[in-house]
Amino acid sequence: MLQRYIMKGTFKLNYSLLLIFSVVVCTNIYAQNITNSIYSRFGYGTEVFKGFATNIALGGTGVAQKGPWQLNYFNPASNAALKLTTFNAGLSANYMQQSNETDTIVNTSASFGYLALGFPVTKWWGLSFGILPYSGVGYKVTDTTVFNKRDIVGTFKGSGGLNKLYVANGFNPFKIFSDSIMQGFSVGVSTELTFGNISNEESSRFVGADTSYHLLTVNNRYNSYRGVSFNLGLQHTININDQTKLTLGFTYGLRSNMRNIQNISAERYINTLTASTFIDTAYSKEEVRSSALLPSHYAFGFSVQAGPKITYSIEYKSINWGTDSISGQLGNLKDSRIISAGFQYYPNSQSPDGLLGHTYYRFGIKNAALPFYLNDTQILENAITAGFGFPLRKAVSSVNVGMELGRRGTTLNNLVKENYFMINVGFTINDRWFMKTKYE
Repeated sequence: MLQRYIMKGTFKLNYSLLLIFSVVVCTNIYAQNITNSIYSRFGYGTEVFKGFATNIALGGTGVAQKGPWQLNYFNPASNAALKLTTFNAGLSANYMQQSNETDTIVNTSASFGYLALGFPVTKWWGLSFGILPYSGVGYKVTDTTVFNKRDIVGTFKGSGGLNKLYVANGFNPFKIFSDSIMQGFSVGVSTELTFGNISNEESSRFVGADTSYHLLTVNNRYNSYRGVSFNLGLQHTININDQTKLTLGFTYGLRSNMRNIQNISAERYINTLTASTFIDTAYSKEEVRSSALLPSHYAFGFSVQAGPKITYSIEYKSINWGTDSISGQLGNLKDSRIISAGFQYYPNSQSPDGLLGHTYYRFGIKNAALPFYLNDTQILENAITAGFGFPLRKAVSSVNVGMELGRRGTTLNNLVKENYFMINVGFTINDRWFMKTKYE
């Protein structure tokens, strides 16, 4: 008997990965800001990663989801279920309408979604790693005040955001024992490197016909963050009967420190009728080192697979933004919570033919109290979601589409309401890598 390791179809798969990676990189280079939300002015910005395309379509649920060829960032324990090497890549696009009591504006953006790869190491150990955006900052706000009978316009701008590079491991040692009643149990841990830059600019200027050669002040603050954090996960699947399976899930993220390097400057310009001329730097301080915090968080939920056609899930998540205050300058934050539910329908799993019969149909809802607390009001977000999973011919690979239509904020208390539509297109490619094949 001759044994050897083979990599079946790796040339074809690697070509596909290279093509998708090139599309993602090129799109990211020429994309606009990753977000245009006015609420990204606070904290580290607004959440931009809402899961892989499958998670997005299911209301953002994921803590109790797993599959043999499905990656799930939300719970590292799910990696123990992997049976094939799985590659995920995604692209996102956003449409947003912002309005207050008097005005309405529209913004659009497109951005890199995620890259992730996972594979089974043994029959009881699965591993995945990837890179994804964590938060985004992208806003421009103007505010007019009166000083000595003159109008002064203040402008506030921000850009940047944070990213995550993660490695997740899932373990189920009970799979070693074929008759163990704990074969549905798994535990996982993920290690994440959070990094990125956030830039904020504040300026003020006099307006009017007789304001030429008045001083314009511009204050800049540039923060560079980096830190390591850890997340723990548990999952357990119970066979209710021959057709029904119940999966319980729980995750906990430990509070962690990040290193922050800050550069601050205040510059002065003279505004003429045609241009702004630099005068001097009134204040400058570079390489100011401090610490910032990533908050602890937890989530729990369940999913029910009712036969091969129907799956639904419900979960709750809490993030301790208020308890684990990140720093004084990034205040106005409260603890946030998210309640979400998803439903998936697979109409004809037994049919050998037909695209519609092998398409996954997904729907979800979400209600969230965001961490932003402004004018005695905590900002709320509500959304409905939908999506599809289209199989690739003669393969377990697929193209997944996740869409979210939602509303964030309110026009009351001098705040801003944001109506948005987000779509994510994800590519999932599965193949057999590093599989031991026997020849006789």
